Amino acid sequence: MMREPSQIEFFQTGTTWPVKARIEKLRQLLASIERQEDAILQALSSDLGKPELEAFLSEIYFVKAEIRLFCKKLSKWAQPSRRSSPIFYQPARSSVERHPFGRCLIAAPWNYPFQLAISPLIAAIAGGNVVTLLLSEKAPQTAAAITRLLAEVFPPSYVTCEIASPEKAEKLLTEPFDHFFFTGSTKIGRLYAEAAARQLSPCVLELGGKCPAIIHPSADLDISARRIAYGKWFNAGQTCMAPDYVLVPKKDHDAFLQALKSAFSGFGETKDSLSAIVSDEEYQRLISLCQTAEHWQLTEDVPHERILSPRILPHASWESSAMQEEVFGPVVPLIPYDSTDQMIQDVKTNTPDPLALYLFSQDSSWISEVAQSIRSGSVGVNDVMKQATNLELPFGGVGTSGMGRYRGKSGFEAFTWEKAITSRPFRPDPFASHPPYGEKAKWMRKFL
Repeated sequence: MMREPSQIEFFQTGTTWPVKARIEKLRQLLASIERQEDAILQALSSDLGKPELEAFLSEIYFVKAEIRLFCKKLSKWAQPSRRSSPIFYQPARSSVERHPFGRCLIAAPWNYPFQLAISPLIAAIAGGNVVTLLLSEKAPQTAAAITRLLAEVFPPSYVTCEIASPEKAEKLLTEPFDHFFFTGSTKIGRLYAEAAARQLSPCVLELGGKCPAIIHPSADLDISARRIAYGKWFNAGQTCMAPDYVLVPKKDHDAFLQALKSAFSGFGETKDSLSAIVSDEEYQRLISLCQTAEHWQLTEDVPHERILSPRILPHASWESSAMQEEVFGPVVPLIPYDSTDQMIQDVKTNTPDPLALYLFSQDSSWISEVAQSIRSGSVGVNDVMKQATNLELPFGGVGTSGMGRYRGKSGFEAFTWEKAITSRPFRPDPFASHPPYGEKAKWMRKFL
């Protein structure tokens, strides 16, 4: 019986390199997802209690759309890019080719366990790599569904799945990977960055952070409240680029509070349309953020199903419990502010660089001022999360919210490296600079 080749051996055969072969594998993956769509949705419901519409849009549809984009555009993206050559190289032809790194480690989180595993996998396969995919143990049914799905399309030497545990992750971080891709907390992201540094391999870190939503006096409070509430409702706020807290002008605080209450109240029954909190530990953590603060609560919680009713914390401050960590749940602290200058300084002083910055205003100069003053991975104006789900835009953080970009073309670029090539014919060199130099320095200095 023949031994299954290792991932390194398989990559070295060149099987993954031809662009047509990559596209064919992506098409097979798309077909497999479509065949198993119901099973994947059921797994997401079992693990996280995700409403079918949320699960379909954010996990299934998003991934299928990205595969179709790669199938349509990969041939163009993978073509060598012509570059000019200095006149003193002539005759010459220069170009840049994109090459796969080789063996990649992708670590996926639990909050979008299908999308955030498959989306970087798509980019890695499109780049011509082989992949070890580390799946979250907090979403076991989805991990099992992904493992079955990928086994239909890829042999283990091409793509292999592992279920995360501290021991498994620690072991994998000592193995020779050519590229590291991690989505999760800043604390664990540092471990992946250290592992990549030891291997002298590149890494992409998609982390989190407290993403502020800032209300300007010119904002439409009702529309702003409804869009922010939806960002906190979707997946029960367990989204890395969800609005974490709201900064609102002091004079508008009470009006915005009422608008936010109305927005949440209009979304219907929480048990039918609100995702569950992932674990009892996370559920209790979110409860504890509200225990020492004044808060408004939409309805009763359902503890045995880990359904946490949305909460608003009015008149919060930078010292509030909910402001000491990323909320990552359906809890909305409201912090009043007096002036734009002081608000900007408070954000920069009290929170690390956010993954996203959300600005609600009709004043373009104010939007520009705040967007330039607060460093963030992305900016959304008058809505939330839209800039992070557009496959034509790069997605990623800055500083403690991450490094590197992916999605669409940016994903292809993240999982490939640029190789510079200059080719010259066997013809005379009009700018030859080899000895004897003679008067060459004089006329080259004059000419160049």
